[in-house]
Amino acid sequence: MSNTRSLIEQFYQEEKERMAAEAAFSPVDIAITSSDMAIANTIAKRFGKDKSVLLREVLSQALIDIFSAIEPAERKMLAKEADELAHSIATEIAEEQGLKEIEVTGTSWIQQDKACVKAERKAEKLKAEKLNTESKTQSADSAATQKAEDSDTESPEMANEPKETQEPVATSDAPFDTSTESDAAKAESKSIFA
Repeated sequence: MSNTRSLIEQFYQEEKERMAAEAAFSPVDIAITSSDMAIANTIAKRFGKDKSVLLREVLSQALIDIFSAIEPAERKMLAKEADELAHSIATEIAEEQGLKEIEVTGTSWIQQDKACVKAERKAEKLKAEKLNTESKTQSADSAATQKAEDSDTESPEMANEPKETQEPVATSDAPFDTSTESDAAKAESKSIFA
């Protein structure tokens, strides 16, 4: 008989936990279009979910998306207010159910705000890096284009003019020979007299 009694006690405990979990949710009465209800029913059926659970999850995600779109200063203020209100609602539900307290479930809006700020900073950093990279690429492209334009604009007269040649420079202490007689002529005259 003791095993049966412990089984019943377990059932009572499970029921109490289920009631506490259900009490953490606040009922909302909304009216939606028949097409929205149809798709909710179809999706819930396809994935074997309860329609109300599916809609609760969809609404929760939509609220996060809306919250993320609010301007940062206002979002921070609303996050604090929402978290305080969530604790107040949980306390009220606990009193109605005769429970000591109910744990606040769902999104912590202050934490969600911090996640939004972090994501926004990361996006700004990536944008700045991208602009910096594009700027460097454009600078390099501009330099290459300018160099190509400079070489293309060299005048045709300058291209046909002979390049200046440098006169030989004496590098030894011996006097520099300025005669115009070629080396071949000097060699020929030496061989005749020899």
